[in-house]
Amino acid sequence: MNVGILLIWIGLFFPAFQNRIMVQGSFSYPDGPLPAAWWNEGAPARIENGRLFVDADNSTERASTVWLDNKLSGNLLVEFDAKIVSSADLANNINCFFLYSDPCGRPLRNSQNERKSGSYKLYHKLNGYIFTTVANGDTANVRFRLRDNPGFELLGENFTNEMIANQVHHFKIVKIGARLQYWVDGKKVIDAIDDRFNPLHTEGIFGFRTWHTTLWFDNLVITQLN
Repeated sequence: MNVGILLIWIGLFFPAFQNRIMVQGSFSYPDGPLPAAWWNEGAPARIENGRLFVDADNSTERASTVWLDNKLSGNLLVEFDAKIVSSADLANNINCFFLYSDPCGRPLRNSQNERKSGSYKLYHKLNGYIFTTVANGDTANVRFRLRDNPGFELLGENFTNEMIANQVHHFKIVKIGARLQYWVDGKKVIDAIDDRFNPLHTEGIFGFRTWHTTLWFDNLVITQLN
């Protein structure tokens, strides 16, 4: 079902249903460091030309996570645009950390120095979902995955779509109850129910993630659907 149709259907059958935008807008800040609500682990991120720019293709770390310090909860719709600028080995990697938190209850911003390298395995011990988009050299048959942490458990996987440099791609994440969907350029690539591994993640923060890729993110909108 198309995301737009899904939301209309909910509105028709549940009149009290009200969407509330939690985060909206572009990265329309002066070129330079990240704004106060954001922080970075791994390869540096910055604001450039009104976008969130990350160079993990040419940096020493070659991986980067950029967190938004804004706790989310409940049913959610996340939308954003991304454009790959370069990837020497055609990783063409665009990931998201969704509803992420520390099992100990400590704010993730307080433990950022423990993940200073941005190494991927450091995030597998935390609570939350990982939405993965990676070409791994095959830009015409991209791998999409949904992982559940801790444990890096596979909830869904699909091989489809094209993911190339110098083209803007539009992404959507939809969470309603235990159902999670991942949409890319208007196509649903993952549709999964989280009922197998960890308890359902109901609150946490959002982060962008990339590996072996230089790219920018823009037009992030996060809407609470309840």
